[in-house]
Amino acid sequence: MSLVARAFVKSAVGAARFRLTGRRAPLSVTLAITRRCDTMCRYCDAPASTTELAANEWLEVIDELAALGCNRVIFGGAEPLLRPELPAFLDRCRDHGMWTVVETNGHAIPQRVQDLLSACRLMISIDGCESVHDAQREPGSFAKATAGLREARKNGIEVGIITLLTRLNADRWQETLDLAEQFGCSASFQPLWPTGPIASRGARRLAADDATLHRSMLGILEAKQAGRPVAMSEKTLRHLLNWDNHSVPTRAEPVDDLVCMAGQVSCAVDANGDIAHCGPRLGSERPDAPGRANVRDGGFLQAFSRLADNSCHACTSTACTEASFLYNLNSPVVIEFARAGTRILWRGAA
Repeated sequence: MSLVARAFVKSAVGAARFRLTGRRAPLSVTLAITRRCDTMCRYCDAPASTTELAANEWLEVIDELAALGCNRVIFGGAEPLLRPELPAFLDRCRDHGMWTVVETNGHAIPQRVQDLLSACRLMISIDGCESVHDAQREPGSFAKATAGLREARKNGIEVGIITLLTRLNADRWQETLDLAEQFGCSASFQPLWPTGPIASRGARRLAADDATLHRSMLGILEAKQAGRPVAMSEKTLRHLLNWDNHSVPTRAEPVDDLVCMAGQVSCAVDANGDIAHCGPRLGSERPDAPGRANVRDGGFLQAFSRLADNSCHACTSTACTEASFLYNLNSPVVIEFARAGTRILWRGAA
């Protein structure tokens, strides 16, 4: 059985077990292996962590995740390619049969493409056309990102594009899909969070208004229905389409049939070892906050078990929403996930 198929089966079994028993298990975990970055994006103010787990500590976390039944590991940051040990982390995950995703700005891919051959998928941040991307990030970054995308595709690595929607590009989402079709990959879209641990002081000024985002999500949904390479499920697109106030990206009450699974079957680990319910909440806890947990204090399982009940029950995070629908065994999302995995298998066999 292929790694893709094993990951899908493990996801389904783990989600079903949670639904039946209520027993928490880390099926999908984001590892923010560094807070360092080589780009100064206008909307991001990610704090550079003063400490980072050493390579052997990350490998211990990966081994423990495998023993606990984890099937998907997402390597993020800031910029994970700034960690020279990343290929060792990817190889260890592959040895354990875990599906891996690397979230990157793509700048270092041409120099490190051989280090990424063990990754199951890369998610490269590209915010549309060159003028918009460089305005939101920094001059010259579009050329670097597309050079990385081109090199990854040339080496047969599965790639997706992730576009952050702001007032500069929310009405220009078609340009991302044009780029995705040019390179033979899929695209996802994430509305900018104007608040949160890593939002810069300029993030609110860059945020698109609700009417524009509603128009964009409707257009993206119609594009997906027309067969364009939108990676997000229709269920998640409709969730974002119906969100009425994007200036408040989280809610304490459930929305429709979405049951947030963060802290139940998924979580995130920060560069310094702190653990959070999800990626968007990394860095949100004060150092003296009650219940704060770190993998250095007794290992991952102990830190995961110390996570308090999640006070947030719905949000506009594309990744978190998609994962929650998937692990709740929402039939349309599960079927779409299975189809996407089948397409990856066919491309790998071609």
